[in-house]
Amino acid sequence: MKRIRYRGNVGTLLLVVFCMSLAALTLQTGCAEKETDPAKALLVKAVKAMGGEKRATAWTTRINKGHLTSNWPGWGELHANCTEWVKKPDKMKLDQDYSAYDHPFFFTYYYNGGEVWMMVNLGVRQNQRYTDRLTQLMRTIDGVAYYASESDTCYLVTDVPDDSLVTAADIARVGVVDEGDTVLFDLSTETHLPVRRIEGGGSMHVFFDDYRKTGGLTVPFRVTVYQNGAVISEYQWEEIEFNKEIDDAIFDEYRPEPTPETADEPTEESTE
Repeated sequence: MKRIRYRGNVGTLLLVVFCMSLAALTLQTGCAEKETDPAKALLVKAVKAMGGEKRATAWTTRINKGHLTSNWPGWGELHANCTEWVKKPDKMKLDQDYSAYDHPFFFTYYYNGGEVWMMVNLGVRQNQRYTDRLTQLMRTIDGVAYYASESDTCYLVTDVPDDSLVTAADIARVGVVDEGDTVLFDLSTETHLPVRRIEGGGSMHVFFDDYRKTGGLTVPFRVTVYQNGAVISEYQWEEIEFNKEIDDAIFDEYRPEPTPETADEPTEESTE
């Protein structure tokens, strides 16, 4: 049998084939992953800084334990032991025990399959305002990762003024629209991590700091909430755990029978 011989440089041929394959792979993956919208690109950087989209969204349970400081008109500064349990896709329990510091009340909120109720000093309450709030909290439980993947409308805010809490030069501000509501995120230009979230038409500012690594994610262990320029609550988490087993029974405690809505109670609510 007569052999067919290639009369060129085999090394050159292999190099060309390799480069062509690499170029094709780049077109298929690298370009697809690159975010061209500058606002969304900043959100993607924030998610990456926190551990990446997969880790930020694939967790199934989260347990936060720590201390809550609240400031209520007429009551002053109050303290509570605070624990939050979350189980995707639709279960949440938020416990705020002020009685641990000799205050005469405690609050526990439940979200289970779209239904919301609260235990207030051994009395069960339901109210549309808290149903709306916890429904939003459950929907956006992945934080920046949620907005980066689900928000069709996002934009850069280029004219950011300095304020008493944040220097404009240290942050980039991104606006997103979620179900008709505009939310602003201030992202650190150094670490890309979220520094502040602004919502409620600018009336509520939520600050994130004391970032630590846990469960493969970098998350804030201190969350401070300002309402109309005044601090109303601060969560200082001592422990945040992901993917620990949680018994479904704790999300079904004190589930009420269907009743008419009751009047508002002076209550706390999670803003993480």
